[in-house]
Amino acid sequence: MRSKMTIGANAEIRSKSRSGSPIAKVIAFGSVFALTATLLFGPAAGQEQALAVDTQRLGQTSDDATDTYFGTVRASTISGLSYAARGCIVEISEPAKRQRVAEAGQVLVKLDDQRPQLALRTAEARLLDLAATVEERQLALAAARADDRRRKQELDFVAEEFERNSIMLGRGLINETTMDTVERRFMDARFASERAKEAIANAEAAVKRAEIALEIGKLDKQTAELNLADVELIAPFDGTLVGFEANVGDCVQEGELAAQIYVPDAKAVDVFFLISRLSERRPDAVSIGASVTVTRVNGEICGGTITRIDTEADLENQFVEATVDVDAACAPALFLNEAVEVETVNGAAAGSYMIPTSAILGENAVFLVDEDAGRLIAAKAEVVERGAEMATVRIANAKGRLIVTSADATMRGGLPVNIRGLE
Repeated sequence: MRSKMTIGANAEIRSKSRSGSPIAKVIAFGSVFALTATLLFGPAAGQEQALAVDTQRLGQTSDDATDTYFGTVRASTISGLSYAARGCIVEISEPAKRQRVAEAGQVLVKLDDQRPQLALRTAEARLLDLAATVEERQLALAAARADDRRRKQELDFVAEEFERNSIMLGRGLINETTMDTVERRFMDARFASERAKEAIANAEAAVKRAEIALEIGKLDKQTAELNLADVELIAPFDGTLVGFEANVGDCVQEGELAAQIYVPDAKAVDVFFLISRLSERRPDAVSIGASVTVTRVNGEICGGTITRIDTEADLENQFVEATVDVDAACAPALFLNEAVEVETVNGAAAGSYMIPTSAILGENAVFLVDEDAGRLIAAKAEVVERGAEMATVRIANAKGRLIVTSADATMRGGLPVNIRGLE
């Protein structure tokens, strides 16, 4: 007689009853009872059910770990070109407008110069008139000095005559009437000499006024020359033009911006660094003078140096703006406003692992998986950098091992696990 019993889909027990074999019957019925109890009531006391977890295979980062940031290219120094005079455009450098390249001293725009030319000729004529006036005043001064010399000679002669007549009057040789006449001539000669000296002073003052007017005339001429030169917009140095859209016939105002110009091999990248990288006290920390790598969208790589770090951080995300000067060798190929990647060496991340932030519990606890025993291993992680989704950590003796990517407080070391996925 043969009987067959099946429990569920995986348990099958066959028992064969043989006459005269009671021990076999007891063993068969005991196995059926134990299997039925396991399926209905779960594992026996002391046994734990396996926990399903998601995992990731830890691959150590390289010794030359880098941090990548995004930046925008701009000109290191860009100068504005503005019109120095008002007027209408009569001439434009078509090559400069078409190629957007200018050479030092090149005339980019020329305004109508009829009025400045007329003002210059007027200033030149005025200057000639003032120069002639100075010559007249100098001639008058020379005449006044000559008259003064004559008056002095006359005064000396009359003074001697007065002395002689005084002696003669004392000896009674002449009367007082004659002496009065000589004395009157002496006073007239003295007054004439004084007036001659006053005429010299007036002539000297007139010469000074004429010379001052001549200097003003020279300044007026220089102003007219400058105004004439202002009708031309000239490139100050070799460079690339930005926003040069002038057209013949356009009328412009003084001070209006015509274009901008910059040196093509002097470009910089504005980038935002994490404040944590700036505050690190390590030889490879981000600081002024540190070397970085600038990578373009097409894969071209340029060197660069950090030349400026701002003193104010963004309140929300704690980023600090910095400037990277790009090497002159590859700077001309970069476009203004081009988006690039800036890579900095992060020695703090060397020998570490990149894991999801959800894998880290309080006090930086993580769980590794013992693949042979199928159980969790509690470990301590050293967090190098923590982001919203990913974190860089160091874990001792963890290279190549599995880590639980979504840890929770119910986990503990030694807990059996069922691995749902590997990465």
